[in-house]
Amino acid sequence: MEQESPTPHRIKTPATHEKPPHRGPEKGHGLFYYLLLLCFFGSIIPYLIVTSVTCNAVKGSFRKEMFNHLISVRDIKKQALENYFRDKKADAYALSTSPLIVRVAATYINAFKQGGMEGNLYKEADINYGRVVEEFCTAHEYYDILIVDMAGNIVVSAKDFPIQGKNILTAYPDTPIAEAFIRGKSGVTTGDMKWHEPYKGPAIFISSPLIMKMAGEKTPLGVLIGHVNPLRISEMMLQRAGLGETGETYLVGQDFLMRSDSRFVQESAVLKNRVETTASRDALAGQSNCKLIRDYRNKKVLSAYTPVEISEGIRWALIAEIDKSEALNLEDTITTRIVYLTAALLPLWGLIVFVFYRLVKSWHLHEVARHAMAGHHPIAPPPQGPKA
Repeated sequence: MEQESPTPHRIKTPATHEKPPHRGPEKGHGLFYYLLLLCFFGSIIPYLIVTSVTCNAVKGSFRKEMFNHLISVRDIKKQALENYFRDKKADAYALSTSPLIVRVAATYINAFKQGGMEGNLYKEADINYGRVVEEFCTAHEYYDILIVDMAGNIVVSAKDFPIQGKNILTAYPDTPIAEAFIRGKSGVTTGDMKWHEPYKGPAIFISSPLIMKMAGEKTPLGVLIGHVNPLRISEMMLQRAGLGETGETYLVGQDFLMRSDSRFVQESAVLKNRVETTASRDALAGQSNCKLIRDYRNKKVLSAYTPVEISEGIRWALIAEIDKSEALNLEDTITTRIVYLTAALLPLWGLIVFVFYRLVKSWHLHEVARHAMAGHHPIAPPPQGPKA
């Protein structure tokens, strides 16, 4: 019986068209990821850090410059206000010690005692000296000047107001003018701004004793009371040079009521609008500072504030402010542009990485093809025979 010859072992040759088994992500994709990481850590993160530092530096620079400007305005207004009240006190003292004014006051007081305002002596004194008192009042920019005898009788009003001829202690007790009269007996003093009904408005009184020198003795003749014009104080504060469209300076008293007008209030805000903010509280407590706060309109403002000592025991808060939206407008514009530029560069960086990746991949494929055409393409290892 013939034996069948063993079937020769056929060696299966791998087909050239078969794909090699999948061994993970392609090498080209890995290169793309490496490029992304290189760009992210080598360019984007450093750029974001530099941009953040730059934005903070810009913000700090603009805020510091604006605060310094507000402080300058605040200090200039403070100096002007202190000088104004110092001048008014000096004027009151000069008038009360002037030989001419003392003689005029003595004439009026004597005439008032003899027959009141309707007497002939008083009318004669008014003809001779009435013009003098009025001119002194105008020259020293007082709202009114009063001469009061030691009993409290108002014997002269430079503007001939209805209070003339009345007794302060009986007609106007517990009023600013009564306080001024009592203080003025002992020295030159300034009172706080308060509502005075006879004038139908706010009033500040500076008073000084009228001293008559007789035979080497100093005899108190009466009290000179100067009514400071409150409009002059508001005019001083409402000057807005260097404060832009939303800046203002204003005064607040110890009762947290305004002592000057606000540019944002149509009617007079003096002794009407209450301002109890961080700035007013700190300034009235004796602090000078500058902060970003909310003002009496509940708007965010840059505020520079300081206390002003009007007289002994009388302190006002002087506040210079400007809206944050205006003060930091340029800062916000620059910061916004930097953020937009950063956002625009991110996709640009991604595009650059993608183009670079495509170029590298194309070059790699070109090199592989060139080596293959030159016969250097790697050949698959020869198949192995059957195991013994």
